[in-house]
Amino acid sequence: MTLAFIIDGAGFGEWIILLAVVLIVFGPRRLPEVARTIGRASAKFHRMAEGFRRELLDLDNEIANAGSKASREADDFFKIDGDEASAEPAIEA
Repeated sequence: MTLAFIIDGAGFGEWIILLAVVLIVFGPRRLPEVARTIGRASAKFHRMAEGFRRELLDLDNEIANAGSKASREADDFFKIDGDEASAEPAIEA
């Protein structure tokens, strides 16, 4: 999840007010330090999110591979001399 809703929703005036508040709260001397800290935290968050996304994709691939493997094994189980056996038993009249 990104902060796009904040960036897209804020106009030029809001950014100026936000910058003024940050300057008042942290002061001009600490502003570069605060910006670096926010940048590092953002980069760390993005790395963690990418790792989580990659793990979910790997898990999805493992599940898909297991499903196709189970399907192949079931097909092999129900084959008799190259013919597929029907799932219903033969009824003799």
